[in-house]
Amino acid sequence: MSALLPLDLRRGERLSAEVIVCGGAPKEAFKLGEANKFPHALRDCGRINPSKPGARWAIDFMPVGRVMGDMLILPTGDLLLLNGAAQGCSGWVFAREPVLTPLLYSPRKRRGARFRALAASNIPRMYHSSSAVLPDATVLVAGGNTNSAYNFSGVDFPTEVRVERYTPPYLAPELVATRPEIDLASVPANGVKYGDKLTLRFTSRGPAVTEADMKVTMYAPPFTTHGFSQNQRLLVLQVTAFKPEGNKYKITAQTPSKPTLAPPGYYLVFVLVKGVPSKAAWVKIHP
Repeated sequence: MSALLPLDLRRGERLSAEVIVCGGAPKEAFKLGEANKFPHALRDCGRINPSKPGARWAIDFMPVGRVMGDMLILPTGDLLLLNGAAQGCSGWVFAREPVLTPLLYSPRKRRGARFRALAASNIPRMYHSSSAVLPDATVLVAGGNTNSAYNFSGVDFPTEVRVERYTPPYLAPELVATRPEIDLASVPANGVKYGDKLTLRFTSRGPAVTEADMKVTMYAPPFTTHGFSQNQRLLVLQVTAFKPEGNKYKITAQTPSKPTLAPPGYYLVFVLVKGVPSKAAWVKIHP
């Protein structure tokens, strides 16, 4: 599992691009699997800024080892680790002991306190499983097939056709009133350009919102397969203006300055109040 940690554009010139890689299988795991032996998956997580001269890995450890897992960036900037197995290696029948408990990884916390176990599933998600962050900020979880064809009985892990929707803790019932709602009429129909201003209006049914409560994030949804989420990135935008307007609010954020930060295309833009994300608006960024 790997991901580019959120790019916080509020840091300006101090912006850094940090990568995290977690879990996997020990050396010779595939050969051992051919002999019907399944070593424990790796627990270590390494973080590094590869563009920094003399960069070194900073190592942390998951509560349990995991191979063939998925790593998604949530609208808050935290990471969700899910799916996979605790023994063996990637590929067909070479893994055992499904890991049913997702982990929340908070990159801004101190080392040793970044992982939190979340509510477990009862469906194994082994080889060929997948997941995706949805526009409503929940997570779609699907797949799992260790068989060369579809096989629904008589095997350790039958072909899995059930689909789950996972609700992260930021959408707990007690936070419903805090959740903002973007006025879709305020979303620019033709998208935004690099270095432009993105102005959105939103409502919130909770207590009065202040600028200190706010965050705006921009997420490139990935193609997740075989433990790798291609094209995934999340950017935290700089808020440049905030104004209450009766029972609504207007917020303006600075868009990324160049395609190296955000390749052209469609992004899910979330408005967050006290860490609770709205449903996203699709916004196109282009030159």
